[in-house]
Amino acid sequence: MVCFSQIHEFGVWGGMTNYFGDLNTKLSFKFARPGAGVFYRYNIKYRGAWRTMFSWGTAEFKDEVNSDAWNQKRNLSFKTDIFDLTSIIEFNFFKYDKADSKGKHWWTPYIGTGVTLFFFNPKAEYNGKWYYLQPLGTEGQNDPSYSGVKKYRLYSFAIPIVGGFKFSFKRNWNIAIEAGVRKTFTDYLDDVSGNYPSYASLPGGSTGLAAALSDRSAEHGGEKAGTPGYQRGQSGKFDDYLMGGITISYTIMKVQCPSPNGTYR
Repeated sequence: MVCFSQIHEFGVWGGMTNYFGDLNTKLSFKFARPGAGVFYRYNIKYRGAWRTMFSWGTAEFKDEVNSDAWNQKRNLSFKTDIFDLTSIIEFNFFKYDKADSKGKHWWTPYIGTGVTLFFFNPKAEYNGKWYYLQPLGTEGQNDPSYSGVKKYRLYSFAIPIVGGFKFSFKRNWNIAIEAGVRKTFTDYLDDVSGNYPSYASLPGGSTGLAAALSDRSAEHGGEKAGTPGYQRGQSGKFDDYLMGGITISYTIMKVQCPSPNGTYR
């Protein structure tokens, strides 16, 4: 009997990224943006695997497309690149054997979870120019002694929850349809979390760039809605993002011959 080692697998993926948070409160996909990455999978027999992947995606949203009147009046927007390093343990629901000569184990649904470290840096467009928001402290982070709000980090951890269907073809090759949500531990992926700050805690006061990007409710006419201390975001809930698409991978197949004592070499 001849067996094949199917341990090491290398692949790429491409698809989309979508954000859910203080601006996208209706689970909308109107601002789904591109995503892509590379990965290595260490296959554990036929039912399990450990995978490490590096991904890039773009998250974006605008209050103006939200059906909620309060969000439309708030009129905030953001965009950020996300650089995502994820390590997960996968479980195959069915036996997955790419070397099966009878063709009975060539596909399976699978799920996985683990840990993600990701980097982000939200920005917004104002008068035709893009400005990074974290340095401006749009909720008073530049003066925590006054506002009580500390500056947020541009990296965070998340719990990935991944699922999909994978198929083998031509023995060495695999293709999968996959989606994975990242349950993050930050509420500032979109630079929106707490309350409107006092102008005293913003660089430049009421006439500075920070004030203009903190409260954009009067840009389309009417009075400003950003009364200091009033709700700007939903601080009790972290932001999430989704990455999903098609993966293509190549498995290194190595012939293993049985030795006299029954083991393989």
